[in-house]
Amino acid sequence: MRTIIALLLICSSFKSFAQTTPWDSLAYPNRWVYDFVVPDSGTFAEAIHAANTRVDKDKRYRIFVKSNYYLIKGDGDTIKTVEKGQDVYFPSPITKLTASNTSIIGENWKDTKIVNIPVHEGISITSTLFLKNADSTYIQDIELWCNFKNDINAFANRAVALNEKRCKGNILKNVSLLSTQDTYYTNDDGTTYLEDCKIHGTVDFICGGGTVFFNTCDIILRPRGKTGSRDVICAPATKAEQKYGYVFNFCDIDGSPEQQDRYNLGRPWKNAPRAVFLNTKMKVRPSAQGWTEMHGMVPRLFAEYKSVDNNESSIDLSLRKRSFKNKQGETVIVDYQSSLTAEEAKEYTVEKVFPDWNPKEACKQVAPPYIWIKGRKTISWNEIPDAYCYAICINGDVKTFTRQANYVVPADTEEGACISIRCANWHGGLGPASNEVVYPNR
Repeated sequence: MRTIIALLLICSSFKSFAQTTPWDSLAYPNRWVYDFVVPDSGTFAEAIHAANTRVDKDKRYRIFVKSNYYLIKGDGDTIKTVEKGQDVYFPSPITKLTASNTSIIGENWKDTKIVNIPVHEGISITSTLFLKNADSTYIQDIELWCNFKNDINAFANRAVALNEKRCKGNILKNVSLLSTQDTYYTNDDGTTYLEDCKIHGTVDFICGGGTVFFNTCDIILRPRGKTGSRDVICAPATKAEQKYGYVFNFCDIDGSPEQQDRYNLGRPWKNAPRAVFLNTKMKVRPSAQGWTEMHGMVPRLFAEYKSVDNNESSIDLSLRKRSFKNKQGETVIVDYQSSLTAEEAKEYTVEKVFPDWNPKEACKQVAPPYIWIKGRKTISWNEIPDAYCYAICINGDVKTFTRQANYVVPADTEEGACISIRCANWHGGLGPASNEVVYPNR
């Protein structure tokens, strides 16, 4: 009889446990924790190496980078440049990600900085992070800084913070790219979606090919003093067969006061360049012509729709440049209008640009639950079905991760610590923090 009662109690306890913890493998089989945590599991370079060398590259690999300043040296392979007619050999400052389906998630973009310091300038020899054949890369809440020669005043050197080559389906969310010239080098056949990002630079600081959609991003012109009239935001090199090139949608353009009415939005680099700015607030206005020349190239389309200044007043587009010299030195009048019509602008939505892909949904952030403390040290909350992992934050800093909807605070946690949680989406990006509870509960 006692045995039967004991079994009934065990079964009853198990049933109660299963009902109150629906995070188990049957209810939430896709829950995970991060594959690599920097610096707990190793360095940033070691995290990228682990992603590159893993066996199953069809399965997503998630790297979490805690807030800090990370100075990275690059792969160190010997590369060559030519300076003053002489061959110069030096260790590569570039860190390469070559594996698909990798997520790189920072704790927050203001305090999570990945920095390299190249000493030789060049678009192919400086990248802080180089994504090569790395399809479906997801990056969130991080700053990539190419700090050329460790000189904060450098402004006219080609130094790449992010370089993409032969990548499709990449997403950047809350990412800051910081450099001077050629900050962000996009790839010819690639597709990338950026949301709520910040891109800083001086000359052609967004350059290259592919189809790239900048949604609600900040475009920030770095100071150049009297040479500011030579600043150019983008230099697209869109291939002729591509319908879209660079699409800037609901972005803000800002910069130092001396750049008012002096810089240009873009210039044609190669192939059949395309760039459009839609619903853009130009806190500092570009030159009246808006666009400029480069290498005898004629753009396929340079246009705007509803550009406004810092006071929300419409910017006059009547003087926008529509004549360009070709390689033969002949003046060519382009066959498009500088201002898109409302009907034409409708063709530049995320859904139209990426008809078989939904990057907005992919980078959607997961709202946190309300949390409470049970007893003296058990933090609990109701399950969030859209959460694939929970980050435990103590005094605002991410400390650890869990798959379940409760957390027992370690005994060595300081009294008075404020505890909150953040929820991760499928790619690994962390959403906002929940309410805070104070440990221990008294």
